Amino acid sequence: MDTTTSPPPGFAPAGEPEDDLTPSIARRGAVLTVVAVVLVIAGFAALLVGFRVARAGALPGMRVGELRVGGLDEAELTSALESYEARRGSQAVTVIRPATPDDPRGEAALQATAADLGYSLDVEAVAEAVLARGRQANPFAALADHFRAFGGTIRVDPVEEVDPETLDAWVEQTITELELPPREGTVEFEGATVQRVEPVPGIRVDAEQLASDAAQAATAQGDATLTIRTAPVESQITAEHLDALYAKAQLAVSAPVSLARGDAALTLSPEDLGAVLQVEPPGDGGAPDLTVDPAALDDRVDPSPVEAAPVDATFRLEGGSVQVVEGRPGFVFDAEKAAAQVLELATSEGERSAAIEGTEVAPERTTEDAEALSITQQVSTFTTGHPCCASRVHNIHRVADLLRGVVIVPGETFSLNEFVGPRTEEKGFLPGGAIFEGEFVEEVGGGVSQFATTMFNAAFLGGYAIPEHKPHSQYISRYPEGREATLNYPNVDLKVRNNSPHGIYIDTAYTDESITVTFYGTPWVEVDTRTGSRTDVTEPETIVRTTDELPPGEERVVQEAEGEGFDVRVVRELRYPDGRAEEEEFFTRYVARPEIIERGEGGEPSP
Repeated sequence: MDTTTSPPPGFAPAGEPEDDLTPSIARRGAVLTVVAVVLVIAGFAALLVGFRVARAGALPGMRVGELRVGGLDEAELTSALESYEARRGSQAVTVIRPATPDDPRGEAALQATAADLGYSLDVEAVAEAVLARGRQANPFAALADHFRAFGGTIRVDPVEEVDPETLDAWVEQTITELELPPREGTVEFEGATVQRVEPVPGIRVDAEQLASDAAQAATAQGDATLTIRTAPVESQITAEHLDALYAKAQLAVSAPVSLARGDAALTLSPEDLGAVLQVEPPGDGGAPDLTVDPAALDDRVDPSPVEAAPVDATFRLEGGSVQVVEGRPGFVFDAEKAAAQVLELATSEGERSAAIEGTEVAPERTTEDAEALSITQQVSTFTTGHPCCASRVHNIHRVADLLRGVVIVPGETFSLNEFVGPRTEEKGFLPGGAIFEGEFVEEVGGGVSQFATTMFNAAFLGGYAIPEHKPHSQYISRYPEGREATLNYPNVDLKVRNNSPHGIYIDTAYTDESITVTFYGTPWVEVDTRTGSRTDVTEPETIVRTTDELPPGEERVVQEAEGEGFDVRVVRELRYPDGRAEEEEFFTRYVARPEIIERGEGGEPSP
């Protein structure tokens, strides 16, 4: 039997070449190397994954600036960074303006914080940078951070910023507070004494240097002190200017100054002058000068001796004719004009008094206005009589005194109530008889209706319009039927409108038993009047009213019945110079004066 034995793999039979075995061995080595590398990488990867799982937040040993953040999760890290930003922003920054030689104002300092200067920390960017360590895309860099975290320190620079706009605004405000304008040379008045005040240079701050130093201080660790650079600012006022101003001020308070009007004068003593004089700052390139403050002058002087109220032109009766009494302008103190005069007199050599300049105030009615009204003669007059000496007579005279001299211009409507106002004891009126709801009563101002009736008739006979009047409810025999008027403030009035082309001047006169009202002007219309017969005559009524002042059923007569009621019509005929004619009718209804009986409550009429 033929037995053939194959050599084991990798061995060639004796006498045969071994070249076919070398590639196989090489391939085996390469495979082993790859396997080893893969195992190493897998190990590192597993280690890196383990680190990342075990260290979810900031790696141990990490710092942002001097802030320890190792081991903090994302929320804790953000909170820590925000606290860090607040702490850094609260760091004090002191700005000092050093004293300069010969400046009495000395050193000055301002306090601020880094946040005031615009400091901020980019919390989001810093947190992102911290959390990126150990999590880089490069695994070797990431593993290096993890190994370093076992005992070393990993630092992340804080992302700090200074906002330019905030810094610029702070610099501008700081300059405003620390810069000083020059104190100009001037003079000051203490009473009548002049004090010379020497100039002091101002201080200008180097804005560029301040901004640069402030930006560095805002991001520096710890509090900071900045000493700013300054430069002097010279005064505009020269020594020659100050010499001239001082001499002028001494002259100004050397003696009193007077402003006169007629026999009166306003005199300012040297002390008064010192109180109203001020120094006016120089303009560009100019010199300072003195001025008088009008407000201070107005407070210092009493102008009443030279002031006068305007006086209206009016009228005076002479022998039945009317003369114009000339008006006078008033004079009002004008502090602006007076200040200019005082300054001129006080600072000039020679005379220190002058006629005062002020504001003339024209009267409401000038002499020319009065003459243009053509009030030359009597147009109409009317008189009513009354018993002597009652309190109502006093009231009639009081109204007459108030109205004497009233002028009604063409087109104007005169209201008696508006002119006199409420009749009160404070105005000089007394209680007097009046009619109220058909009954004669006492009231303050009672009796003025007789004046209203008298004035009504003067206007009626003068042809003037009477747009508002009210007759008495009961006829009073001393008045013309249908031509009379009552008065009660404020709802019952007498109004007269001057519908003529000329003015009206009202004159009043009285005796113990009569009152007269006369209208002066220029006759402009002929007036005739006729009164109709009484119609619809009625007898007095009896009015019974109860009272608790009497026993039940008992009666007393409070007012006796008198006269009769009736209607009457009065016609006024007006004939104008151009031939026109008009008629106006005035209708009046009177009631008889009633009998008034009071009866005790709860009783029957007496038999």
